[in-house]
Amino acid sequence: MLYLSLFYCLNSCSDKNKLFKRIDVSHSNIEFNNRIVENDSLSILDNEFFYNGAGVALGDLNNDGLIDVFFAGNQVDNQLYINRGNLQFSNESSASGIQKKDPLIWSSGVNLVDINKDGLLDIYICNTLRTEDDLRKNLLYINQGANDNGIPSFIEQAEDYGLDDDSYSSHAQFFDFDNDGDLDLFIGVNRIENIDPNIFQNLQSETAILSVDKLYENKGSSSLHPFFENISKGANIKLHGFSHSSLIQDINHDGLLDIYVSNDYLSNDIVYLNQGDKTFKNEARAMFKHFSLSSMGSDLGDINNDGKLDFFISEMQPYYNKRKKLFQKGTSYTKEILTRRYDYEYQYPRNVLQLNQGINPISGLPIFSEIGMVAGVAETDWSWASLFADFDNDGWSDLFVVNGFPKDIVDKDFGDFRVAANRLVSREQLLSAIPQIKVANFAFKNTGDIQFEDVSNSWGTDFSSYTNGAVYGDLDNDGDLDLLLNNINDPATLLENTLSNEEGMYNYIRFDLVGKNPDQQPFGSEVRLYSGSEIQTKIILSGRGYLSQPESTIHFGLGSKTQIDSVEVRWLDGSIQKWSDFEINKTHRLNYQQKKLKFFKPNKIPPLFKEESAPTKLIHSDVDEDFIDFNLQITIPYKFSQSGPALAVGDLNGDGLEDLLIGGSRGKKETLFYQKKDGTFSKKTKSFKNQPRDLEEDAGIVLFDVENDGDLDVYFAHGSGQFSPNSTAYNDLLWINNGAGEFTLANIELPNRGENSSCVKPGDFDGDGDLDLFIGNRVVPGQYPVSSRSYLLENKSTEDQILFIDASDKISTGEKELGLITDALWTDFNNDGWEDLIVTGEWMSILFFENQKGFLKELEQTGVESAIGWWKSVTAGDLDNDGDLDYIFGNFGKNTFYKATAEMPMTIIAKDFDDNGSVDPFISFYVRDSLGIKRNYLYHPWNDVIKQFRGLRKTYNSYGAFGEATVEEIFENQNISDALIKSSSWMETSWIENLGSNKFQLHKLPKEAQWAPVFGSTTFDLNQDGYEDLLIVGNDYGVEVNQGRLDALQGLALINNRKKGFTPLSLEKSNFFVPGNGKSLVQISIGEHPYFIASQNNDSLKVFKPLFQFDPIMISWKKGETSCLIYTEINGVQKRSKNDGFSFQSQGTRSFWVPKQTKKIEFYNSNKKIIRTKIYK
Repeated sequence: MLYLSLFYCLNSCSDKNKLFKRIDVSHSNIEFNNRIVENDSLSILDNEFFYNGAGVALGDLNNDGLIDVFFAGNQVDNQLYINRGNLQFSNESSASGIQKKDPLIWSSGVNLVDINKDGLLDIYICNTLRTEDDLRKNLLYINQGANDNGIPSFIEQAEDYGLDDDSYSSHAQFFDFDNDGDLDLFIGVNRIENIDPNIFQNLQSETAILSVDKLYENKGSSSLHPFFENISKGANIKLHGFSHSSLIQDINHDGLLDIYVSNDYLSNDIVYLNQGDKTFKNEARAMFKHFSLSSMGSDLGDINNDGKLDFFISEMQPYYNKRKKLFQKGTSYTKEILTRRYDYEYQYPRNVLQLNQGINPISGLPIFSEIGMVAGVAETDWSWASLFADFDNDGWSDLFVVNGFPKDIVDKDFGDFRVAANRLVSREQLLSAIPQIKVANFAFKNTGDIQFEDVSNSWGTDFSSYTNGAVYGDLDNDGDLDLLLNNINDPATLLENTLSNEEGMYNYIRFDLVGKNPDQQPFGSEVRLYSGSEIQTKIILSGRGYLSQPESTIHFGLGSKTQIDSVEVRWLDGSIQKWSDFEINKTHRLNYQQKKLKFFKPNKIPPLFKEESAPTKLIHSDVDEDFIDFNLQITIPYKFSQSGPALAVGDLNGDGLEDLLIGGSRGKKETLFYQKKDGTFSKKTKSFKNQPRDLEEDAGIVLFDVENDGDLDVYFAHGSGQFSPNSTAYNDLLWINNGAGEFTLANIELPNRGENSSCVKPGDFDGDGDLDLFIGNRVVPGQYPVSSRSYLLENKSTEDQILFIDASDKISTGEKELGLITDALWTDFNNDGWEDLIVTGEWMSILFFENQKGFLKELEQTGVESAIGWWKSVTAGDLDNDGDLDYIFGNFGKNTFYKATAEMPMTIIAKDFDDNGSVDPFISFYVRDSLGIKRNYLYHPWNDVIKQFRGLRKTYNSYGAFGEATVEEIFENQNISDALIKSSSWMETSWIENLGSNKFQLHKLPKEAQWAPVFGSTTFDLNQDGYEDLLIVGNDYGVEVNQGRLDALQGLALINNRKKGFTPLSLEKSNFFVPGNGKSLVQISIGEHPYFIASQNNDSLKVFKPLFQFDPIMISWKKGETSCLIYTEINGVQKRSKNDGFSFQSQGTRSFWVPKQTKKIEFYNSNKKIIRTKIYK
């Protein structure tokens, strides 16, 4: 008895102190169980949608002020529960007449809508799966009103209304797409008969896949009720897909409701934009850069309270390592190729969180950044319903995601067993061998900084279930949101929200919307709540999550706030209505009032930049032919062949105007843009290469005067890792300028030959008045992470001879490889007049070399030596106006599965384990095991690992066994004493504050700078306040294909807050829009005005002109000047250097600009002597 008592206490008391408490069926009387039984003719082996589950809907069906519940069932009958108060319900399914017409009907999604405008909610049920047409006809139950016991009765009339659709419908959305005052209908279709959904198809074919969604127009009342007509083809609803969920929103705010469709398998997600003429156009690619692969549930919510709705789409990526390895496919670059060939969208196997970044200045449509990995919500296993709601009433939208699949048909070990044993075992044995996935559900608390914290345990939602449909609603009218789950093979779960507001810390306010037509629910209307500087935004929909419909009341949490400023509704026609003076902790009704409407007019504030590529005639599109680096080593993290094009600015033809040189990729010539006096450019293509077919790829370009004859010569460093080690395609080249812009290849042998270079940077390290070179070399091709030797070249040229020698004896590291070098910068970081050297790279800390009068000595204790990262770039600028140079360092970022911290670093172990002449690199990272403990596991899937090193198959001959093995266990029997082992612990793009005395302090840049790898950056006083601001570009489209493109950066402007921090500018305010695979970023002087040019790999140049209220003053360097100090009226002293214009594969203008309030500039030579002073009044 004692044991039983303890057991009962551990289970029944476990909900105490949790936000959600499970309500037992003995109290709630909700006994619904979506029980599914396999049989000889129908199982998961016959139809992959067998366990897709069913939905649940909330609504007041008897108008008594309490929310009632309707459950859809697959093999079981649908059920209706009337809310009797105090979280107690009565099953009135039989009395209300809502049973299925035939017990074989397989119901899926459900909606509660007043379809005939009589003030009573009706029930629409989607039916699917069965091959007989009659069993798939959707059902419409028309509400006849309630009796004295509060029990409503219904009559099934789908055929009478024209809504008995039989197209394998999974779910439906009711909305007024044509603004005619009645509800139309979108039906998501999910049909998988006789096709392989994982094969690329002709997207234009109307017969290849028959799974196509439907649109029904409400034609109005014929006599007693409305009638609907299928207008799908005429409306251009014709793209195939396997639709699991959809969302309705006026995405582009043109007063017309649009449709987002989440599709399973390879079929693209679709964004049907309403054209206003009863047709739709798919504009998915214009707004989203990539999607989840097997899209499941979906929802809309404003996660950062900026007034713009964001999207979450659930998928199937597991969250602990064994499940990951059982789920993940090996690297297949063929999929990337076919994606482009068949014109599919880029799709990746994980949840996606699409953050609304505002209006794309080119298309006029919203543009989204996918940030699910950095936000912490990308991996929740086989997920279905996903719901945004403020569950803790703190004013921020949280996220709830449900999970589970009774038979994991995609388990890789089962797949191998199925292939081997399909003809050897019975059907029953095969079914019993399929693994089950009964995993925990997830609750994520919005922490208010575009981050989510997994609070599943503390909120009490981390129980395992096979849940598909889920809804939220205030079922007990206590001011917080409860949860209700539709489970397979288990009773439905009712979760009471136990939030207590006794101390006034969890206030709320709720609104019911009454639209233009009082009897029609205004689905698609958006509600904004204003409180101080915060904006909360919600939308009312007829369905959200997965196959389900939560409550239609708009719920806002307020935290400790005791009042709000105002509430604003954007109605379906685009009109806006505003209210104020509401009492909190109550539900209010918002009525459409014609006299109080206004129409949305965007506030046209001139942005910071204007795109000027066309006016300047700087029209160029980079072409970089695809090279598959993964064919050399399948377990590398990303490509090394997609880093260009490099940009270099300088006066190439001696006319006093700055020109632009663009590097050429493999097989492509370079491009020259010569500036003309009218501020436009003339374009010329020229080969600066020396190999047949222009084979070399320009990895770094520098314009400098080699022989001090007054003109700019060009040095090309070649790289990209596409050729064998020591290939002549890596040989550097030097081209000599005749002064008029005509170049001749220097007939000299340069020391850097056959090395895979990444950058070349000029600097006078020996103080002799000419420019020497540092050439950073990256990886030995095909031998990652083995690094190639970098070079310090001393310029020994004379009037008669051009000569560069290897000066390895003048750097403390000698001929030792520095690492996987990505960028470098000559800069006087200790203000002694000698140019020091900073070097960045991957799997390494930032290297600082102090110039000790011509000898470069590496500093060991800098204050930032522990920040070992995948550093990409370095840029100089005095960011705190203290008279010394600080530095911006681009890094890989946080929006990735490559996670690393000091406590849990990422590691690489590499050697030629199988003695086949190729290095085998294995990356490991910390990820949860099945118990939730983070352990060190290999990153790549089993297929990739054994392809790289087949010897591991002898130890681990299954996906599951491999997934359970830690790195220590995998390499326990391998000799790694001679292996190359590196680690990384810091992935954030950062700026480093110069503290003086060769000491530095690391500062993270804002979270928006961590959403993708950062490459090009530059400093400029964008708001003319005397402080340097930042512009950065980035993204990486070459990351290993399971993780896919890191593409969340759109170009970013960061304003210096003068307190050693930076504030990101929104896209609307900056117009600095570089959405592609951004690489280089330079400043250039055009008519003495500053312009900014960004390159994008395999994309066009972006050219930006700042729109200053007062033009800054342009300053040009004179001979002998190396640095200057700028004095302004109130903002201290700022240092500038002649080398400040360098960044990743970038050499910018040698001019600079200062604000109008500048008082004085002092110019210094290398001996720290003032050689010029400019004074301004």
